Amino acid sequence: MRRATMMYDVVIVGAGPAGLSAARMAAEAGLKVALIDDQPRIGGQYFRHAGVRRIGGILAPRFGRARYIHTSLSTLGRCGVEVLNEATVVEISADRTLTVAFRGSITQLQGENVVIATGARERVIPFPGWTTPGVIGAGAAQNLMKASGVLPGSRVVVVGANPLCLLAATSLLRCGVKIVAVCAPSRPRVTFNALLRLMRRPDIFLRGVGYLLMLKLYRIRMLSDYRVTDVIGDAKVTGVITRRFAEGLPPSEERLDVDLIVVNDGLLPNIELASRAGCEIEWEPSTSVWSPKRNADFETTIPHVYAVGDCVTASGVENSLLEGEIVAISIAASKDVGERGRLRRLSRLKWRWRRLQKFRSAVVELTVKESLDQRPLTDDTIVCRCEDVSLATINDALCQGVQDLNALKAETRVCMGRCQGRTCMHTVLALLATAVGKEPDQFKPPVPRLPLRPVKVGDWLKKF
Repeated sequence: MRRATMMYDVVIVGAGPAGLSAARMAAEAGLKVALIDDQPRIGGQYFRHAGVRRIGGILAPRFGRARYIHTSLSTLGRCGVEVLNEATVVEISADRTLTVAFRGSITQLQGENVVIATGARERVIPFPGWTTPGVIGAGAAQNLMKASGVLPGSRVVVVGANPLCLLAATSLLRCGVKIVAVCAPSRPRVTFNALLRLMRRPDIFLRGVGYLLMLKLYRIRMLSDYRVTDVIGDAKVTGVITRRFAEGLPPSEERLDVDLIVVNDGLLPNIELASRAGCEIEWEPSTSVWSPKRNADFETTIPHVYAVGDCVTASGVENSLLEGEIVAISIAASKDVGERGRLRRLSRLKWRWRRLQKFRSAVVELTVKESLDQRPLTDDTIVCRCEDVSLATINDALCQGVQDLNALKAETRVCMGRCQGRTCMHTVLALLATAVGKEPDQFKPPVPRLPLRPVKVGDWLKKF
């Protein structure tokens, strides 16, 4: 059945660190708040199953994760926040009404303000054999251990040069997994200026240094300038072929016997809801992603629609928590509710946020980024795994004169699978840009069609 539209001061989509922080602060300010999330428990990927001891206690809560979840639940309950777990937002309209599939029915929530905190997803640039069972993302490996207490493999190679790869490698080590090697496409160039900016947040910097020291202590092989050229195994991974691509050095190929390949090429903001709401999407050249454009108060180009956390830029939990607080206080200030000292508090929070952005700029500068044209791809490399579309199929269509995404989708069915292009869209747009001789920022992702997420047909029909 379809329920009547419910009205709120603030409707928040996403109960990860940014959304949870915004909900807590807005509720404490006296606003009527609704919090929507598609998972059974609040907390997002970072706080996933906080407080649950897994795999010999290795993944026991750190940095007060369990305490934060406990106090958040207490605050939300005390302030009367409407929490919709396992709820799927399928549509957002111009008047900020969200259509939600929830517990076998369709619910509509209208917010005077809407905060989008939908987080990010892993980016994996294709390589030969990347769809073989046993190749998983660094975040997926973390989730398996945290949510289910499952070790995804026993002999592992980690491929990538970013903080998430280092975190995954050290977590696997703590759980007793054998890390055969960590492969990075190149060495980062460390500058004195970057080091100064890293010291804006010495606590986070030292945490990262700790990951590197742990890998050094366990004598893990660090293979710089190496890329994966092939995955061995059909039904499952049994090994991987790596090859050195370094200027001034002869090519060197090596086989590593592993049963798991953990990869990560960064994170992609989940912009679908913001895009559907009509928010302007802009290209971020430093990270090569599209994200919602916003002002100093994190308001997008659509009035009263805000975007915070990793759905704008993947900057870590500290950034998400800060942005959630800032946007909630800004909304409360606009409605003239909450504590008297909110403006002073808002000023302090923005000062801390600006310092964190200096730190983030250094991390982005030092993170090795690899483009699609640097990958040793073959014609049979799968680009769209949902529809099983290979690189050769896409190149054939491009050679026939296809110059836009819609025509390419019609010709090959690329980006038309269950994930609706969330996995392969960035790769397809890069191939399209290269084929027509344009920069990637000339190909903006299309506005997603309804429903925004896969939903049962019966639930979707209840909307009408």
